[in-house]
Amino acid sequence: MKEYIQRLNVFLADQMITYVKLHNLHWYVHGKGFFVIHPKLEELYDQHAEVLDDVAERILTLGFTPIASLKKALTIGTIKELDDVPVEQNDVLRIVLADYEKISKDCKDIVDMATEKNDDVTVDMFTGFLAQFQKMVWMLKAALK
Repeated sequence: MKEYIQRLNVFLADQMITYVKLHNLHWYVHGKGFFVIHPKLEELYDQHAEVLDDVAERILTLGFTPIASLKKALTIGTIKELDDVPVEQNDVLRIVLADYEKISKDCKDIVDMATEKNDDVTVDMFTGFLAQFQKMVWMLKAALK
């Protein structure tokens, strides 16, 4: 069970990092697509706030402790943060796409782990996350064509 909870906490850490990273991109995006990308990034970081809360509360429900500091998130997370510098609109899309592809894979891995643990609630939760992130991957790829 320890490895399972640790995996959920790594996912939680990645959500924390992505939440901040999306704010960074929201503030620093520039280019012709600004008026489209800027509000979309706000929508995405709002979604991450919900995912963060859901995952932390699931860990608590299972009787364990979720990470709750950025310091710890940066220590165990696998998503890399960005410097605070201007980013071209297409670079924003590529950055988010790479992160969402990774997050989609992580969701699938957690679904598999939760299935092995007979944790149907977590299976359901992460299947929903997987659908959400896979759809965004498709949309980002379409936007980059």
